Amino acid sequence: MAVETAPPGTGAGRLPIALDASGGDRAPEQPVAAGVRAVRELGIPVTLVGRAAEVERLVRALGGPFPGLTVVDAPEVVQMEEHAVAAVRRKARASITVAVEELKQGRAAAVVSAGHSGAVVASALFGLGRLPGVERPALAIPFPRLGGGAVWLLDAGAVVDPRPAHLVEYARLATAFLRHTEHLAAPRIGLLSNGEEAGKGNSLVRETYQLLADAPDVHFVGNVEGNAIPTGVADAVVCDGFTGNVVLKTAEGMAALIQDSLRAELGSRWSTKIPALLLRPAFRRVARRLDYREYGGVPLLGVNGVVVVAHGRSDATALMNAIAAAHRAAASGLIEGLRAGMTASTVSPGEAS
Repeated sequence: MAVETAPPGTGAGRLPIALDASGGDRAPEQPVAAGVRAVRELGIPVTLVGRAAEVERLVRALGGPFPGLTVVDAPEVVQMEEHAVAAVRRKARASITVAVEELKQGRAAAVVSAGHSGAVVASALFGLGRLPGVERPALAIPFPRLGGGAVWLLDAGAVVDPRPAHLVEYARLATAFLRHTEHLAAPRIGLLSNGEEAGKGNSLVRETYQLLADAPDVHFVGNVEGNAIPTGVADAVVCDGFTGNVVLKTAEGMAALIQDSLRAELGSRWSTKIPALLLRPAFRRVARRLDYREYGGVPLLGVNGVVVVAHGRSDATALMNAIAAAHRAAASGLIEGLRAGMTASTVSPGEAS
């Protein structure tokens, strides 16, 4: 099928989402199934990027070919144990590199991958470049907020050892992101720390605190402890990628523990089984709020294109939701909104070095 080309960020409604069909623990079967479901159930065109013969065989097994679903050959894969930057530079035909090239050349509206997150970040930086005022990108993760909505945590793993100036970049990215996506005039930005007081935290946190307090274009609300993230005291919380990823993985583990414990406890005796049946719809709604599969993937903010990173364990449902999230982001003009917000910021690329 011929695909209409356009510069990145334009014509998003007509362009497919480039899905890394070789990325993730359950590739290529689950990415291929996700691509098929996206074109059939959501009407979103998808380009599957991976080993063409293998991908096409799986598509045929699912009843294809399908209108709106195309395949681009990428014979190489970045393995999880490989060093991200070295692998991306060495493997020019890796699936994530080719998917990013589809976006760069205007043949896709966005990229989705559940593969090696470091390789996704490296490929996006090398292939797409950075937005104004950004030296290091950040993964933005939504945490459920009490009363509904989400609190965004960034960085959740793109850069594990940033400098204080990079965390200020994250605050500005979060501000631009929330102004665009949630139409907040002055999003409240917090700094993750081990105490609310200004002097708390390690040297990175203490130095970042002062920089944020002095930033006129950031509505800084101070330090935020981990247990306060879901309370909504801030609309977004910034931290280094190492800490953010630990927080994310801990939250995922606790969510699974709570769900399993409730299931076991409520099903353990007759006196609780009937109430459990009555409460099942409510439990399901809560479970959806805690399930990473529901939001599918998260945006890599700071690169010059829509890139969505999905969980490595993603199944077809999670990846289909990630495709939908990428489609919405591209169609909303997210990159244009972020670029305008970062350009208006007082920061310059030289200040972050």
